Amino acid sequence: MKDKIYLCCYSTGAYDDYRVITVFATTNKSNAKRWVSKFNKILKKWSCYYSQFEGDLGGFKWIKDEYVEKYFDRWNRIRKINNAFVEEVELR
Repeated sequence: MKDKIYLCCYSTGAYDDYRVITVFATTNKSNAKRWVSKFNKILKKWSCYYSQFEGDLGGFKWIKDEYVEKYFDRWNRIRKINNAFVEEVELR
């Protein structure tokens, strides 16, 4: 039986600016799954919170003008983050 390492990652961006960020590696699959679940839960919470500052601008969501100065940086960063996931790597 071959040993496996589980890489806990999340991705940001889309198309040309797509990146995968590896946060940590573990040999325990359940720890990796718990981290992914927790990360995605927190991401959803913050995405819902910052969605209150969005408005409809020409058919897509964008931050309202009155909130740009105070919330734009964090809103933009959270919006670019995609869900977390686990990559399985076999050791040779």
